[in-house]
Amino acid sequence: MRRTRTFAFLATAATSVATVLGLAAPAHANYAHDPITLPWNPAGAVHASLSNNGVVYLGGKLDGTGGIAAVDAASGNLLWLVPANNDVRALALSADGSTLYAGGNFTTVNGVTHRHVAALSTANHSLVTAFKGVAGGTVRDLIVSGSDLYVAGKITTVGGVAQRGIGALNATTGTRDASFTFSADNDVLGLALTGTRLILSGSFTHINGVARNELASIDLPTNTLTGWAPAKLCSSCDQYWDVQTDGTNAYVATSGNAAGAFSLATGLQPWRIIRGTGDFQAAWLPGDGKVYFGGHFGLGVWSGPMPQNIVDAKMLVSVFTANGSIDPSWTPTLYKAYPGVWSFTSTAGKLWVGGDFTGEQVNGQNNKKPYFAAYPG
Repeated sequence: MRRTRTFAFLATAATSVATVLGLAAPAHANYAHDPITLPWNPAGAVHASLSNNGVVYLGGKLDGTGGIAAVDAASGNLLWLVPANNDVRALALSADGSTLYAGGNFTTVNGVTHRHVAALSTANHSLVTAFKGVAGGTVRDLIVSGSDLYVAGKITTVGGVAQRGIGALNATTGTRDASFTFSADNDVLGLALTGTRLILSGSFTHINGVARNELASIDLPTNTLTGWAPAKLCSSCDQYWDVQTDGTNAYVATSGNAAGAFSLATGLQPWRIIRGTGDFQAAWLPGDGKVYFGGHFGLGVWSGPMPQNIVDAKMLVSVFTANGSIDPSWTPTLYKAYPGVWSFTSTAGKLWVGGDFTGEQVNGQNNKKPYFAAYPG
């Protein structure tokens, strides 16, 4: 579920400067309650998305089975779709934007054997034949740092070598980076990067035998597990589906019907837990002073352990990063609450939402545009 997050860092820096100098922080702009009408919607669920240079890239069951696609961010028109023989759950871009990496449950892309990870040229959406990466199991997230592509998921091998949950491949050739020897005792489902610090989320309780509560971080220059070890978000939060960071906090979307934040410095929660009536599965930081969560919560969202001051948010909610308060002014409705929202990305003037839903509410009615939505702002 990898997404770009450049704007989040810029917004955080601007807010920090305003605070230090005693200036007013920038105003928070809202995305619209109603989505725009898209000219193309996929035939199956969207499970991953990211954007770059006016293009939104998608992964999922896009043709009903599996696929990777590119959409023009200005018009919403489909630019291309490359089929896969099963679900695509993760996307990442090379630093120069020339290579799009995909991971998932597939074993072929465009009819060519690629076991759970593949690379495509963004110039012509052809497969990069030099990349021979292999992962044993479903890949759930990808991220590029330096010369490596970090691979996470429900995996038990990386490059043919036993390594559970997390591993690294050379971003050019796909060969396993033997210096990255971390292994989890269960699945790693989300990755985030701040500087040279790689953050992992998932359902693990140990990394390389060291106890961690579904959240850990690795210092990449030294390949060492850091001492950052936040307590569990809640007693039933056994699976952290997604993690995002703005360089100050790590924001998590979890099972146990919960979402929250942890300080990267202390590991403590800067504000109260966010609760709903279903899992929170995706998180996103577009840079507007809020963190956006998606999932299959369908009967409202509240702050704190007990239901009170419930905000009528279904499958989508935004929370102010400064204090953890829920924004009650943005409560768009998606139909079919389960499995719900799985991905976000943003481009200039739009928030893009992907998942497994049948449509969005427009003028009180289901527009029956499934799996993919865009909210102007």
